[in-house]
Amino acid sequence: MDATSEFLKAWAELEISSTQARPIIEYRIYYDPTTGIILDYTNEIREGTYLTVDRETFIKHQFNLKVKNGKLVSIKPSVGKLIPGSEGQACHPNDITIIVDPEGPATFWNNHTYDD
Repeated sequence: MDATSEFLKAWAELEISSTQARPIIEYRIYYDPTTGIILDYTNEIREGTYLTVDRETFIKHQFNLKVKNGKLVSIKPSVGKLIPGSEGQACHPNDITIIVDPEGPATFWNNHTYDD
């Protein structure tokens, strides 16, 4: 085969492939159905609960959203503070920045969140 016939053959194959229908891409957000927390953004078909979104939402990949009643909603920032308790992270009784063995003398701290 000469170069011209090879070119014409390649051109014909290119025209055939360009006229074929493109596959439909589905933009999916997989989430935990009990909490609504987003687990993954993907185009893959996987096991699990997902929500189909538009391309712009998919590109943003926002994890500060959650799914509520089948819709994406923004997670409100919450205010919290550490409070002493009987469970949580064991710290030195006089210095919260030092983590100690929970079997010895320790103060236990929990993160308490104040939601609206």
